[in-house]
Amino acid sequence: MEANREIWSGRNVCVTGGTGFLGYQVAGLLARLGAKVRVLALPTARPHPVQIDHDGVIECVFGDVRDAETVRRALGDSEFVFHTAGLVSVWPERPEPMYRVHVEGTANVLEAAARVGARVIQTSSIVTVGASRRPDLLDEDASFELDQLRVDYVHAKRASERLALEAAANGGDVVVANPGYMVGPEDHGRSVMGRFCLRFWKGRVPITPPGGFNLVDVRDVALGLILAAERGQSGRRYILGGENLDFRAFHAVLAQVAGLKPRAAPIVPWWSLAMLSSLSEARARFTGKEPYPSFQHVLLNRYYWFYRSDRATNELGFRPRPIEISLAEAHAWHSARHGLKLGKINSWWMRPPKIMNDSLRARERERVVPQPHRASST
Repeated sequence: MEANREIWSGRNVCVTGGTGFLGYQVAGLLARLGAKVRVLALPTARPHPVQIDHDGVIECVFGDVRDAETVRRALGDSEFVFHTAGLVSVWPERPEPMYRVHVEGTANVLEAAARVGARVIQTSSIVTVGASRRPDLLDEDASFELDQLRVDYVHAKRASERLALEAAANGGDVVVANPGYMVGPEDHGRSVMGRFCLRFWKGRVPITPPGGFNLVDVRDVALGLILAAERGQSGRRYILGGENLDFRAFHAVLAQVAGLKPRAAPIVPWWSLAMLSSLSEARARFTGKEPYPSFQHVLLNRYYWFYRSDRATNELGFRPRPIEISLAEAHAWHSARHGLKLGKINSWWMRPPKIMNDSLRARERERVVPQPHRASST
């Protein structure tokens, strides 16, 4: 699958959330296609790679999508708007700010885009499609049956997507994309799935939840959004998914790409995870650190978030790479930047490969190889 460079060369494009896991990939790909890219993002404590790697190519506007004037200024005369901004959390101490970012932010983007006649590519999520207690494959036309699910992120994304589809129904040019759970390298802000992978590779996930996820490379989703901008129908949803893996299969791939051989990772019932989450959240109130697992984590993990991407394949040409490649490259990226050391107990549990580094090999050779005999002087 390839984007059409002729469409993007010289085009004015805005990417909201351009310092996020997905937004960074979208902005960089558009810049390489020759577009004039402007990013809207929250201020960062230090320069972000979107500034460092694309200095002079990508313009950065720092501000909040909840501020309508900031959004209008960032969009300017853009012809396309990729709305990827949004908070992802399964432990919001106060869910109102997350809800406002998704709903007010989306309303501001849609209003500003309508002013200049820009096409909006709304980044939603597969969680708005629904899920099943069985490993059934859902598509864009599945009925949503999780209205009672107490996960704030799901309902914030549902409300945001509803605004986008209503705008399209009222004459706006809006395409909705529903990515799967994204993994891959260049995870500078440590995404939710990125943090899970790190925990596993550090030996901190000794149990297996009962459900499963649809996993897809973040770089493929970025390209899928651009294909949706080129070829997608306004008012239509497109699932940008990858491979459907239950947690046992997911853990197996994570272990394989890292060369790990866990001794055991038993599947545990959701009620035991719920008890564990209560302890984690109680501890989090004292430490201020995000609990793992949170109760909303546990609720999500009761379900199979499995999907088909036939519509995106047939209409957009979307074809993601094998997830093993994505996770192997993610592991290499995290290893190079953060290190993935295992403690003694975790090392015993995960059984990492015994790799002798070059300096140790050299010392070992010096110890076992006989040294040349030197004649003694008289």
